Amino acid sequence: MFTVKFSHILTISALLLSCHYKANAQQPSQIPRISGKITIDANLDEKQWRHAKKILINNITRPYDNIPSQVHTEALLMEDGGTFYIAFIAEDPNPSQIRAFYRDRDQSWGDDVVGIKIDTYNDQRSAYRFLVNPLGSQIDGVENEITKSESDSWDGIWDSAGKINDKGYIVEMALPLRMLNFTEKSSLQDWGIELMRFYPRNEFFRFSNVRLERDNDCELCQLHTVEGFIGAKQGDNLTVTPSLVTGVNEERAGNDEWQSKTNTEASLDVRWGITPDWVLNATLNPDFSTVETDNAQLNINNNFALFTQEKRPFFLDNADYFDSNYNLIYTRNINAPNYGAKLTGRENDHSFGLFVTDDDSTNILIPGNRGSSIASIEGESKASAFRYRYNFNEDITLGTVSTIRTAEDYQNIVHSIGTQIRFSTADVFKFQALYSTTEYPDDLFEQFCDADDTDGSSESENCHVPPENIDCGYSHCDYNEQVLRTLKDDKFSGSAFKTSYSHNDRDWYYRVTYDQQNSGFRGDLGFIPNVDYNRFSIGGDRKWYAQPGEWWTKFKIYSDWDITHNDNNELIEKEFDINAQLNSSMNSYFRFSYSNRDLVGLRKDKSILAIDGNTTLFTENQFSLYGEVNPMLGLYFNSNFKYGDAIDYRNNRLGRTKQWSSKVTLNVDKHLELNIKHTFNQLDAANHNVDATSNNVFTARLTDFRATYQFNVLSFLRFSFIYNNTNRNINNYTYTDPEDITQSRKNVSTELLYAYKLNSQTVFYLGYSDRHYTEEDFSDLNQNKRNLFMKFSYAWMK
Repeated sequence: MFTVKFSHILTISALLLSCHYKANAQQPSQIPRISGKITIDANLDEKQWRHAKKILINNITRPYDNIPSQVHTEALLMEDGGTFYIAFIAEDPNPSQIRAFYRDRDQSWGDDVVGIKIDTYNDQRSAYRFLVNPLGSQIDGVENEITKSESDSWDGIWDSAGKINDKGYIVEMALPLRMLNFTEKSSLQDWGIELMRFYPRNEFFRFSNVRLERDNDCELCQLHTVEGFIGAKQGDNLTVTPSLVTGVNEERAGNDEWQSKTNTEASLDVRWGITPDWVLNATLNPDFSTVETDNAQLNINNNFALFTQEKRPFFLDNADYFDSNYNLIYTRNINAPNYGAKLTGRENDHSFGLFVTDDDSTNILIPGNRGSSIASIEGESKASAFRYRYNFNEDITLGTVSTIRTAEDYQNIVHSIGTQIRFSTADVFKFQALYSTTEYPDDLFEQFCDADDTDGSSESENCHVPPENIDCGYSHCDYNEQVLRTLKDDKFSGSAFKTSYSHNDRDWYYRVTYDQQNSGFRGDLGFIPNVDYNRFSIGGDRKWYAQPGEWWTKFKIYSDWDITHNDNNELIEKEFDINAQLNSSMNSYFRFSYSNRDLVGLRKDKSILAIDGNTTLFTENQFSLYGEVNPMLGLYFNSNFKYGDAIDYRNNRLGRTKQWSSKVTLNVDKHLELNIKHTFNQLDAANHNVDATSNNVFTARLTDFRATYQFNVLSFLRFSFIYNNTNRNINNYTYTDPEDITQSRKNVSTELLYAYKLNSQTVFYLGYSDRHYTEEDFSDLNQNKRNLFMKFSYAWMK
């Protein structure tokens, strides 16, 4: 367990920080107050726009270093005390080359886009982001300077319109102040803003109204200050959203008969601004299912659990209040709650977030250093999280996170403290220490305990734990790491620790990190797949920039080295990476990489957790090449190829891997988009068995095809087709009974979804999905699941 005195940190920091910096030295711009009705139609024919503050967006920040843009863009800003109005007049010498398509929310990256960042507290910690393409399709989200993360998951309720004309295009936006967090006061508000235009042609240009210095790693520290919004209030700030979800689920039973289940559920979500700085979210019987199909992932020859993005509005609203350097709050762990409540707020330099939910089921991630798995506990569970952050000044941030998860005979409690100190515009120090206590049900290990010999006629020579200590229903169990990680008689505790220092200027980037999570640490409400390990890592890169007019824009060489041990200081992994990265014309990017890695395989004696003398240290050498290009209007392509050594985990030996993934996006016109992703993964053994006809161990293919017809910015029809085809050569599986291996597995999932979204919470979905499966040929696919579903929700706002 770690003891940290923040008074010491603050004292040292105060000595090191010789001055208080603020990168933006421009005089604040005054936002005029207007009155009267404004229609958001991209026409700008109201007289109020003649009194708006005009700001030029004439500085190229990428790919070049603050040079004047050759394309004229101006923004008009005004407010009426309740709404912030922004208009963009984006001229274009060749309007036919404007890249704009009707898209769903947050899907317009790569188009021509204009927008604004707003730091309503002007403290350089986080900022809202609102962008619109020339046809009115919206992107919104939050940027977090503390974690260096950018997320489009947050969705606000605001209005926008876009229109292309013979000189370029116009975008008009209305941002209700009620959806923003800010401190109400009778005097002027002072907010940090940046106005942006993205201009993708042969090169991908980023225009701005501010200079973003490459020697300053903090972009939010360089925003331009605007003043206005005198006496602005957020009103009652009450949103009530009732929802109705209904559907029919059918599944084919063992007798080949369909079994049908009808489900209709009503739910209620409430968002209430208790004060301008305190927001309460509450939900009753929520529909926490995700309507749209998750991105398909290929999971083979992989020992660790896969991460899935959160999509559910209750958790996404103000989610940045819970961010830290560890992923301690992974809300996809919470499956089907009956209720939920979340309170987020801010007072001066203090901010906090608190949520509480229950869950009909309890799924927890059991971590290790050679793999992780999911366990389930029957019965209802409770989950809660608390996050507090204190901005000591513009350079020092302190914080704490606590999470609690409980069920019958189960609990996990985590507490953490941390800080970020910015020593200069390029130098940042981060630190976080954690402590957990956990109690597992006595029989939890049984979920991972497979029978080695069901008739009890044999015993394992490597069994170091007396069989009477483990009872899986047989005289002997085949151990694995998850059995030993969950075989706990009493409560246990553990600690984790992460610290880093980084420097990022115009030409150089380098970092040093140390990350340790001991064997007793658990973060069950988060996504913590690794324990019993400590990793030291050092890395950096050197950057070069081209002059305007060159065929390339940026070149970078990056390298890092890391080494990982377990708690007993036994080597798990040692890795060296180096890559070269090139940005060039046609919006293209290429990366060539080489890695050399010493990595231990699986344990020979599964009844103990030892590494030394119990594993084989393999050496992998791998090469990879990635490229992407956006050569013309409506076409995008990327591809990633990897070749080299790879551990065959099922057989605990070194093999040869060939991996290839590719994505193609084609916009047939402004409404129809075709998107296909394909992943190929092949593993060959170095020496195949005498009974095998080839070296191949497995070949896996995953195809994800989606066709979307976007009628307008509010509605679309999408067809999804996902095909997974895995084949194994059972004769090359040396440590597994061939009867336990599925030689061929094919499944097809399809979905047809219609969506109408008046805003992010007033939505209507109607869809059908099904699943086909076979262990034979493709022609033998048999439908075994099908669902018809509908969801309607309406956001009533006051």
